[in-house]
Amino acid sequence: MLRHYLEVKAQHPDALLFYRMGDFYELFFEDAQRAAPLLEVALTARGRGTENETPMCGVPYHALETYLGKVLRAGLKAAVCDQMEDPATAKGLVRREVTRVITPGTLSEPGLLDGKEENLLASARFREDGSGAVAFLEVSTGAFFVRRCADAAEALEDLELLRPRELLVPAGTELPPPIARWVERGGVCRSTLDEENVPLGRRAAELLQRQLGVATLKGLGLEDGEAAVDAAAAALAYARDTQRSDLAHVRALAVRDTADALLLDPTTLANLEVLRSLREGGRRGTLLAVLDRTVTPAGGRLVKDWLRRPLRDPDAIRARHEAVGELVAEPARRERLRDALGALGDPERWAGRAVLGTMAPREAAALRDGLGRVPAALAELGTAASPLLRELAAADPLADLHAELHRCLVASPPASLKDGGVIADGLDPELDAARSIGRDSKRHILAVEARERQRTGIGSLKIRYNKVFGYYLEVSRANQHLVPDDFIRRQTLANAERFVTPEVKELEVAILGAEERQLTLEEEHYRRLLAAVAARAPEVRRLAELLAAADVLAAFADAASRHGYIRPRVGEPGGPIVVRDGRHPVVEALASEPFVPNDLELDGERAQVVVLTGPNMGGKSTFLRQAALIVLMAQAGSFVPAAEAEIGVVDRIFTRVGASDDLARGESTFMVEMIETARILHHATAQSLVVLDEVGRGTATFDGLSLAWAIAEHLHETTGAKTLFATHYHELTELAALLPRVVNRTMAVKEWEERIVFLRRVVAGSADKSYGLHVARLAGLPATVVERAGEVLANLEAGEYDLAGRPRLARSRGGGAGAGADGRDGREGAPSAAAIMPAQLQLFAGAEEAVARTLRAADLDRLTPLEALNLLHELRARLG
Repeated sequence: MLRHYLEVKAQHPDALLFYRMGDFYELFFEDAQRAAPLLEVALTARGRGTENETPMCGVPYHALETYLGKVLRAGLKAAVCDQMEDPATAKGLVRREVTRVITPGTLSEPGLLDGKEENLLASARFREDGSGAVAFLEVSTGAFFVRRCADAAEALEDLELLRPRELLVPAGTELPPPIARWVERGGVCRSTLDEENVPLGRRAAELLQRQLGVATLKGLGLEDGEAAVDAAAAALAYARDTQRSDLAHVRALAVRDTADALLLDPTTLANLEVLRSLREGGRRGTLLAVLDRTVTPAGGRLVKDWLRRPLRDPDAIRARHEAVGELVAEPARRERLRDALGALGDPERWAGRAVLGTMAPREAAALRDGLGRVPAALAELGTAASPLLRELAAADPLADLHAELHRCLVASPPASLKDGGVIADGLDPELDAARSIGRDSKRHILAVEARERQRTGIGSLKIRYNKVFGYYLEVSRANQHLVPDDFIRRQTLANAERFVTPEVKELEVAILGAEERQLTLEEEHYRRLLAAVAARAPEVRRLAELLAAADVLAAFADAASRHGYIRPRVGEPGGPIVVRDGRHPVVEALASEPFVPNDLELDGERAQVVVLTGPNMGGKSTFLRQAALIVLMAQAGSFVPAAEAEIGVVDRIFTRVGASDDLARGESTFMVEMIETARILHHATAQSLVVLDEVGRGTATFDGLSLAWAIAEHLHETTGAKTLFATHYHELTELAALLPRVVNRTMAVKEWEERIVFLRRVVAGSADKSYGLHVARLAGLPATVVERAGEVLANLEAGEYDLAGRPRLARSRGGGAGAGADGRDGREGAPSAAAIMPAQLQLFAGAEEAVARTLRAADLDRLTPLEALNLLHELRARLG
């Protein structure tokens, strides 16, 4: 047995081998030493103390799924080696085979999967020029798609966005450094495919053609030999090998293009908290938590995909809005639809398990019951006026598959096929006969028991059963003197004796033979049923996809009704974004007080760049994020939190907010900020929406201000992207006087008794100060610190410097006078900084250039004295 174990282990060196022995799965040698602490089981040994001592540990076979979960959460793989024949009838060593290799990216077990989360296997291939492709396969559902990448950075975006559980690379291949660092940092399981098993070039194309049932890949937009074909074929080959299956439910491969959807990079998704909270990492406090009102697992997975990849086609967006609007307008029909969908379950994954041969009887019954609710859901969709809802209503309800499942299965089957009672009565006369004997066994046993009690006079005599002795008669110690001579003793216990008789043995043979025959026949029928379901798996998946879309549309309608969202008008790409009384969907949902709405106007003619100033805690960040979320929601197909909205379709949303670093890569907070900003400036277009919050604050004031000014100018003059730029650099408000498409907005505040009241309202204009000391006071800084900060601020604003050009700070208790009237700084013979330092140059020459242009253009010969005086006043005001 150990020789065989080592042979199997040699075939799966990178997996923990679970080797079935009776009622346990055992692990030996290094696997046992590695697994015992992980599985929290005792590490024991065979031949302890001898030279052949073999470390081992084991887990009960019925609890295997629980222990596999621990292995997979640790990013490891497991190979399951099962007994392929009955030990009772096997001659010599029981034949065993690896029936499946379970890896983090190829899971299908329902107990190990979150119904509303994808479980993706990724496969990456790169060429010498740096270009490549990443393929993604969801084994449990059959979803399969590939994305071409211009470079490793683009591939990394997809990996960070979709967060696969496992990354597959060919053996001997080095990953590009950015992706290698991500693998090390993210804890994703990295796997390799042996060189002899790696399908490349023509072999890769042929594998995909056979799997997808097509004669050529050109219809999918793929060419033989390209990285996308190799990546997809590798993922398919690996999954087929680990699952020991042909993956018949994988019948389509989608090629995703950047032009198909609004692009959201991982940084933007994180900053906007679309799928995960920045603070807790979960769903609470996210847009997903607000909009995910889905009632099916497939709908829960799809709504995430819609939020990750909003639409860019205006007509497709309007079609979703029309469908949502109809479901909003008819709440009774919406609830009937949601009730029908809520009973659907997860047919997509159940059909996938049928293909893999692992669908349990209760899952088959759940599929049957779910298909039984499909006609009701399609009927609700069929009465709709919306073209999209009518398109979903045209789905095939798979009535024949539902009928077959209903014909074959009992109403409530047991958890395991080995428990019997899975196949319905009337399907097979031979099965019915075997089952009848089994059912009547209790009557026969009770009859024998009654006769023996009467014959022996032992009132407590009972007939029992166990797997070791079969059926036996049990007599207590107190009645041993009444046992007749024809009772054959089998076992002695502390308080009883166990016996058999010829009649009991004959009864046992009849009953056990019938039960065994019953189980054999049930397994044959059930395997045929699984094959029937597997053959229809692609159709089940298509039906599930359509009903998932209906679920998401109904969820959007339910959220709109609950929160008072409205249907936005969808403009053409690059059109204006105008929102009246917009609200932040997440803050509003969680706030304990009424949310203050705000207007937004962005276009390419008058208000392309909005410079937003105002105090901390005034609401700038909320306003910025809500603008981006409203656009994202609209293009995903959802209604939006506003009184009125017009959304010109955008191609990308970029955000640069918050402070973070990447010390492992030697990148400071400011470096990360500049890297993210550089990416925006390189990739944003005139159809993009850019949200910048406090860019340039991570370095010296003049450095940061200069960069912020130049970045804003670049977005205005070169990129043309619609931009919201929140800043504490009040100097940036001067851009509105110099650039035609820059406007100033500020967060309104009210000062009252040396305190400020945040009004949360965005108004035209700019802030005159930052109110940082007020916010510090609200945060609970000691009063002495806040007072001293006020004195320092007054001196800085008054321009008092020492000889080195540093602020010369007066002490609050009379020490350190300011500069005297003679230009001295209060020290004997020392001139003030103002007396020895030249006047500081203007930071930006833009205002002076504008004044010069105005002077050159003025017709001095025609100016009246009053007009000339007014011109001088205006020019001086522009110079500050």
